[in-house]
Amino acid sequence: MAFRDLKHLISSLSLALIHYSIWTCTSNASIIDFQNLVQTDPDLSHQFTFDGENEQDRLEDKIGDADLNPRPFGSGTANDIEYAKEGYDETSDSVSTSRGPGNDFAQGAGLHNASVNLSDQLSFEVIFQPNSTEISGGNFNLGYILNTRVNNDRGYFLVQGNAPLPSTGQQLSSTIGDGFAERNQNLILSQVQADHWYFVAGSYSINRDTNTTTFTNYIADLTNGDTVLRKIGPFSNSGGPYPTGGSPLGIGGRWDAGESFPGQIDEINLYNAVKDESIFQQHLDSITGGNEPFEINKITHDVISKTTTIEWNSISGKAYAVDASSDMIEWNELDDGVIGKKDSTSFTDTEVSENEAKKFYRVREIEE
Repeated sequence: MAFRDLKHLISSLSLALIHYSIWTCTSNASIIDFQNLVQTDPDLSHQFTFDGENEQDRLEDKIGDADLNPRPFGSGTANDIEYAKEGYDETSDSVSTSRGPGNDFAQGAGLHNASVNLSDQLSFEVIFQPNSTEISGGNFNLGYILNTRVNNDRGYFLVQGNAPLPSTGQQLSSTIGDGFAERNQNLILSQVQADHWYFVAGSYSINRDTNTTTFTNYIADLTNGDTVLRKIGPFSNSGGPYPTGGSPLGIGGRWDAGESFPGQIDEINLYNAVKDESIFQQHLDSITGGNEPFEINKITHDVISKTTTIEWNSISGKAYAVDASSDMIEWNELDDGVIGKKDSTSFTDTEVSENEAKKFYRVREIEE
C-alpha cells in the first residue's frame, strides 16, 4: 500500500509546512476548454459537440465528415430528439436522445451516420448524463450511447446495461467482439446514478496474432466532483479482433434503430489511435480544473479544548491516514480511514498534551 506524505509542525512559537506538490491545476476549466484542447490532437478523427445555431450545426462533425442524422424508430419521431439542452456547464449545449415506454424497439430516437472508418486502434471520450438509474421494459434493457457494428461484430463502446442478457439496465459497459457477452465485455460502472454527469473514455487495440481485442476504460463522475480518472482494465476479449473499415455509427441509439439511450450527451470524440491515460487525465483536467496540490493548507490549535485540527486539499472518496510524531522518527497513526471530501478534508486530533512543546503531523493518501 503506497502513500504520499504531508508533514506539519505545531509548536508554541511557530508553524512549519513541508509538502510535495502532486498535481497542478489549470487556469481555465470548462467544456469549451476541453473542446479546444482536443482539437489540437492530430489523432482526432471525429468531434461531436452538439453546439450550434441550428440543428444542422448541432449535428455537424467538427473534425471529419460524419455528420449525424436523426434516427427514429417504432412510434418515435425525429421531434423526440431535443437540442440546445443544458450541458455539463454553461459553455456548451447537449442533445437529448429519446426512449419511450414499452419494449426496446417500441418508441424512441437516436442519432446516426451511415459510415465511419475504423482502424486497428481507436479511442473515444463521452460526456453524458443518464435520466434514469435503470432501463427496463424490454427484451434486452439496453441503452446505446456510442456504438458501431460491422456484420456480426460489435463495437459497443459505451452502453447503459450489461451482459448477460437480458440486462438489468443499471450498469455502464463496453463490449467489443463477436457477441454481446461477458467474454467481450468490460464492466465500467455497476450502478448508474440518474442526473449525474459522467466523463467516460476508452481505447482499444487489435492483436491479429492472438486474435483478440484489448481495451481499457476510464471514468469520472463529474457531478460527484471526481477529478482523477478511475481505470478499468486492460481487458482482452475472447471474441476475436474487431474488423476495420467502414461501419455505421450510432449515438444515443443503436447503429440501426432501437434500444436508445434516455439522457443527455454533451461531447463525443473519436481518435484513430490508442491514447494514454495521461492524455485522458489532461482532458479531464481541462473540464474540472484538476486538483489543488496535495498539501496541508491549515492547522488550528484550540487552547480551551486542547485539540488540533488539520485541513488538507483532498479528492472526494479518497481514503487518507493521519499520523502524529514528536520527533519525525517514530509516528503514531491517529486514523487510517478518513474519507476525503471534494476540495478539502479536516481531522481533529484530540490527543494533544499540554506537555508537548511541538508536534508533527503527516497526512497520507492511501492507494489500493
